[in-house]
Amino acid sequence: MTHRVVRVVLVAVTLAVGVALAAIPVGNWMDQRAELDDARLRRAELEAEIAEIEADIELVTGDEGLELAARCYGPYVEAGEEVYAIPGLGGCVGGDDR
Repeated sequence: MTHRVVRVVLVAVTLAVGVALAAIPVGNWMDQRAELDDARLRRAELEAEIAEIEADIELVTGDEGLELAARCYGPYVEAGEEVYAIPGLGGCVGGDDR
């Protein structure tokens, strides 16, 4: 009977050690999954920010943006338009409503 008790105790201890050793990698795996989810969320936020910045750049460097800058700060005038120069006042006045 004592051999049977010893065998049961050894099996129980072996199982306990196995569970304890498996708990560490499983915990690490779960932590890494959470970090990966956070990284994916941050990546999506950054990609949205990049798209917004690229849209702003296109607005400024596109044909309409360049024309607006030329009208506000340069000598660009369409045929039939009247231009008034006011000394000391530079750039567009009153927004970009043409």
